Amino acid sequence: MDYELERLLVNVLFILLPIFVFQMFWVDKDKVNTELNKPAFAIMLSISIILCMSFPIEFFPGFMFDLRQVPFIIGALYGGYYFSSWLFITIIAYRFFLGGEGVYVNFFVVSIISICVPLLFEWYKKIKLDKKILLSITIAVLSSIFTIFLSHFVSQNPIEYKTISFNYFIIQGLSMGLVVYLVETMKYNNLVRKELIKAEKMSILTQISASISHEVKNPITISQGFIEALEDEDNKEKRREYIGYALEELKRAQNIIYEFLALTKPELDSMKSINISQELFYSVNVMKPFAKSRSVQIEVEEIEDNCMILGDRQKIRQCFINLIKNSIEAMETGGVLRIKALKNSNKIHIDIVDNGVGMTPNEIKRLGTPYFTTKEKGTGLGMMIVFNFIKKMDGDIEIESQKGKGTHFKISFPLLKFQPQ
Repeated sequence: MDYELERLLVNVLFILLPIFVFQMFWVDKDKVNTELNKPAFAIMLSISIILCMSFPIEFFPGFMFDLRQVPFIIGALYGGYYFSSWLFITIIAYRFFLGGEGVYVNFFVVSIISICVPLLFEWYKKIKLDKKILLSITIAVLSSIFTIFLSHFVSQNPIEYKTISFNYFIIQGLSMGLVVYLVETMKYNNLVRKELIKAEKMSILTQISASISHEVKNPITISQGFIEALEDEDNKEKRREYIGYALEELKRAQNIIYEFLALTKPELDSMKSINISQELFYSVNVMKPFAKSRSVQIEVEEIEDNCMILGDRQKIRQCFINLIKNSIEAMETGGVLRIKALKNSNKIHIDIVDNGVGMTPNEIKRLGTPYFTTKEKGTGLGMMIVFNFIKKMDGDIEIESQKGKGTHFKISFPLLKFQPQ
């Protein structure tokens, strides 16, 4: 590779490197808008210009040629007179510092560029990418041709083939097209990223709204059922029991709302020792009226007493009620729901078994993901919350199911080391 081509390619590197730095530290961190009208962009272009001018080619003594015009034209096209004035001062100041006979040629050429090219600023923003590339290449090639011929005229050197570098024309044009393509891609990606972030925020808001609706609906429905049952119940003890359940469920609905309003609050704040046996009994009793209305019989085969775990009382109730409710709804024509809880040396194992419609292996795999549900009017958020809550309480959940035969939920939690006797 000859010296001339090597220097020009080094200039291309000097142009591209600050643009990539600008993308990493400004664009990717959302510190700039899609118009790139930040001083940081002008500073990066200034660095490119200074680096290019520090490694020039001398076709004849005193006249230095490099790719300084590429970042200068880019600045004029994307920043108008604001950028072109800044870059004009940079070029002129550094060129006078370097010295040589070509100072005044440089001053004349960059003056024309700084005056004429920004006139295209507003129109340039509106045209398509292919036209932008074609226009920028045309400006770059014309400016390089004008610079070469003006240098020959001022130096009074005859124009000969050996004094004209076709590599200079070609590389300046191609590098200009490449830079415009990269800048436009950078702008487009920045815009798309912001739209994706906006869409993701809306999606999160939609999920939270649907989740609140889903979770609050359960305790309200249960409370409504107990309040309606009061009309047909004359026994004072039963009425008092129904009122207690209704108030407890309304309190649970209130706590659910508080949880969604405080999503950023550390989860461990509400973790304490709870009797999971007692919470399972409570959930079963709460869901009995709902099961009866769906012709489902709940059979509690065995629940060991005083099984203590570290957890959240309200969340564990949500989990049990969601699972029991889903199992009851899966038995469309009625059936039997079997529940048991047994402990071994360090864990309690809870089984919830229904003989409902069941699920396929693919449905089991997708269970617990947002918006996947086997119910016609479900959201899938209930099971997502169940999975998340159980995981946060160091529990495990496994699902065995067969289409048309039913589903078996296996839940386990680590027991606290010191259990009451």
